[in-house]
Amino acid sequence: MTDDQMSDTDEDVSSVLLALPDGPLEAGDEMSYTTSHIGGHAAFPPVDGVPKSVDCKSCGQPMPLLSQVYAPLVDGENDRTVYVFACPRHACRRKDGSVRAYRASKRNEVYVADVAAKKAAAEAAAAAERERARKNPFTASAPSEQQGGLFGSNQPLFGAAAPNPFAAPAPAAEKPAAPAAEMAKLEIKEGEPVLLAPAPAYLPAQYLSTIDEYLPDPESDSDISDDEDESPEQAAEWRDADGWDKILPKSVDDVFEKFVRRLETAEDASTQVLRYDFGAVPLAYQSTSSVFKTLFPGAPTKKPSSEEEDPDLGEYYTEKSIPRCTKCGAKRTFELQLVPQLINVLRPDSFAADGETVAKKEAKNMTEEERKKELERIAKGDDANADGVADMEWGSVYVFGCEGDCVGVAEEHVLVDWEALAQ
Repeated sequence: MTDDQMSDTDEDVSSVLLALPDGPLEAGDEMSYTTSHIGGHAAFPPVDGVPKSVDCKSCGQPMPLLSQVYAPLVDGENDRTVYVFACPRHACRRKDGSVRAYRASKRNEVYVADVAAKKAAAEAAAAAERERARKNPFTASAPSEQQGGLFGSNQPLFGAAAPNPFAAPAPAAEKPAAPAAEMAKLEIKEGEPVLLAPAPAYLPAQYLSTIDEYLPDPESDSDISDDEDESPEQAAEWRDADGWDKILPKSVDDVFEKFVRRLETAEDASTQVLRYDFGAVPLAYQSTSSVFKTLFPGAPTKKPSSEEEDPDLGEYYTEKSIPRCTKCGAKRTFELQLVPQLINVLRPDSFAADGETVAKKEAKNMTEEERKKELERIAKGDDANADGVADMEWGSVYVFGCEGDCVGVAEEHVLVDWEALAQ
């Protein structure tokens, strides 16, 4: 998304929801497909198309879950959960098919009834307004009163001021006109979740909580003047903050610098691992990658002169190269992106090859020959452990989901912006 995509009510709040780790999952919640979390195991709703296993297309081995996000669309009638998997093996780094995403959508009768009730209420209100206008055309409502949310209603879907796609489904809103017996019929059970075959996992799984992306006011002119007086060492301090230098590119370009500053500037969100903004513009990671050239063709990559404004990458953004949904043929659009802080959370030392137990690293006295081989391996960039598992080295993972929200399970489109290699 771009800097100018801000809330109508507060210019400092963007349309992005930031997901933060929020502690280990409690017993039972890992069995729910309406619980958002990172690590652990994926739980799918009981619908058609659930894969038996999600395997790496490079090595053919089962992949661990990175994130599971319950994200029903604001104007949708389905439960909707998005899953991202990635191969942790050193040999599969930067290989096609080593990161995959799935979406599961299941019809939710409570949502269906809520949408129908709000549509009926909006239509009734519109009919009443037309009747009043017919009787007295001088009392028609102002145009601003005719605008608003779903189907012309001035109330957002489900009555929420800012729908949170990560929240578990809430009970249907009260509808005075609906008989209690009819509403009782809609209180259906979630259904037994479908779990994949035993697979490796990062443990423990952790809840995801969300906050709006709040961006403080830009620096004042005096602050900018002070910055211009900084030494190169002071100006580069932000690159070393919070360990970014260890997980992000060594060769920094202007787009990447903006990416880091955006993540660090968001208030109370230094631990963000995921950004959700369905149908918006993703945050570009770097300007030198094929992903940037695909999503932002022709976009400038250098900072403008002091007299010019920063270019709006949103003006160059396109999804023309994103393939349509393979299940229903609908257009796919940007839905979420993973950011590098997730790498700091899902580390090799939290990886359980059997999906149940994280192996404890035992201290071992190495011979001089063993120590020499170990140093040579590390010098070659092989940081894998005994299971071949290493730190992930992507900069951002972009997931594009079906706009049609077709029922069932479908693999969605993923673009991976790998960490830039040192020149």
